[in-house]
Amino acid sequence: MVAPTASEILLVGDSLTVGESASAVDRTFASRVITACTRPAPMPPPMSRVAAISGARVRHLLARAPSAGLDLVIVELGTNDWVGWQPRGPSPPTPIGRFADVYGRLLGRVVGPGARLVCLGVWGPTAGCTQQGARLADYDAAIAVQCRARGGAFVVLSHVYDDGRSRGPAGRPTPFGVSDDGHPNDVGHRLVADIVLATVSRLVAPVAGPG
Repeated sequence: MVAPTASEILLVGDSLTVGESASAVDRTFASRVITACTRPAPMPPPMSRVAAISGARVRHLLARAPSAGLDLVIVELGTNDWVGWQPRGPSPPTPIGRFADVYGRLLGRVVGPGARLVCLGVWGPTAGCTQQGARLADYDAAIAVQCRARGGAFVVLSHVYDDGRSRGPAGRPTPFGVSDDGHPNDVGHRLVADIVLATVSRLVAPVAGPG
């Protein structure tokens, strides 16, 4: 794999992008991606921005994410829309039509002309379905459509979640609080970073607008 480089990087996401359950800040998938995309000397390191909120749905990042104009944009959102999570307790999933609309609007805000775009799928089991009947596959499909409409590459994460080595154990102290068995551990964060970096390496053409 050719090492990817980027002059400006933006990562937008939820608790996975924050780094929850990683044992150290430099072992999160976001940190691994930023480090790997650093240009070799004597080139300056990339300018990186991380807009991530634990528990966020797409709508929470719509107003907070920086505007377009970056070289590489990586978006990791949709898990909380699918499971219906919010800080005060469970709530209904975001209806799939509304989710697709808001996700597309977010991409329209953060992806500028010439930017490379990578969109990560929902973090959950491959055949995931909530008690409310929300299917993970439907949210992944909506992300893929919106991402590809802007020339981006969609990355499935459910097979990483399915790998038992990628999560747990719960109860470990981390810089982000006590670990659980749902978020990726160091192995999971590394696997996600490896997939993202391999995808970035293949994105050699500039992203086109949705037309």
